Amino acid sequence: MKKFQIAKLLIALLILGITLVGCSNDGANNEANSEGDVEWPHNTTTLILPFDAGGSLDSMMRVIAQQLEEELDTKIQIDNRPGAATQVGTTVFQNGKDDGSVIFGGTQLYLSASILLQDADYDIDDFSMVNIEQFDPITITVHKNSPFETFEELIEYAEENPGELSYSTVSGGPLHLTGVLLEEELGIEFKPVFYDGGGEMRNALLGEHVDFMIGNALGDSAIEDNIKVLSVASEEKMDLWPDAEPINDVLANYDVEVPLVGSVRFLATHDSFKENNPELFELLTEAYQNVFESEEYQDYIKDNNAEEVSEFRGPEESDELNHSLHDLLDEYKDKLKEE
Repeated sequence: MKKFQIAKLLIALLILGITLVGCSNDGANNEANSEGDVEWPHNTTTLILPFDAGGSLDSMMRVIAQQLEEELDTKIQIDNRPGAATQVGTTVFQNGKDDGSVIFGGTQLYLSASILLQDADYDIDDFSMVNIEQFDPITITVHKNSPFETFEELIEYAEENPGELSYSTVSGGPLHLTGVLLEEELGIEFKPVFYDGGGEMRNALLGEHVDFMIGNALGDSAIEDNIKVLSVASEEKMDLWPDAEPINDVLANYDVEVPLVGSVRFLATHDSFKENNPELFELLTEAYQNVFESEEYQDYIKDNNAEEVSEFRGPEESDELNHSLHDLLDEYKDKLKEE
């Protein structure tokens, strides 16, 4: 089986020679004006994203960044650093300055996977969540030409033909975890095909190079005319995919269930930034909340059919959710390492 081993030498080479992000803040604003109000002290703020441009996280963060610029009176530079299942970009962020001039947009459970499965040089406690905005449930999705009309039909075929059905996924995250748990709980065998991101994963399905995809409810909507979503990891049916059965409703017929997980997209800072600069962290949080609640951003959410997966949770609730997801992956890490 494929081993989850990421060469730290590769990571070092990829980030070697990178000018430390966030240093270009010449002429920075004062933290407080003459009236004592806290102001964002950086003329330029770098937002590190550990994925290529064009994905779900990238698209969301670009809209948020555009409005945060006005809220904080700063120029936000998007810095896409893909590679090693998010470990490259995350490492660049952690090596950046922790004064707020470098912030991070990430996705769980890929953050935890890099720590628990790839021995990254950072820890879950090194991140302070500003907000976990999107919890995008996983889906069981097939091409529109697929013979499978229900998730049960797919399971029955897998029972009769072990190892024949292939699915596209991304290593180590919630999609892969769900595939592994389905195999274990149902006693069946799939053939995972790994890709670096959601775009490649969906293209594989569109090209009918795989039999199905373990995707995401919102992410799948980008190709809705060419797919059928058979099941979704939610407690109830979703308006986004009204014909898709909740995954554990289907699995109840087999007396099993799986954790309800998804792609969890967030904005975070260094934990040390929050600890050493609580007023600036609060300013960033308030600015994010203003963006989220603005009419312009709510229109963006509606236009992208993201109402069911979007929420302003705030730092405390977001940190709790982040750690609970980390604990979940920790529980099943050995099963993923076997792949």
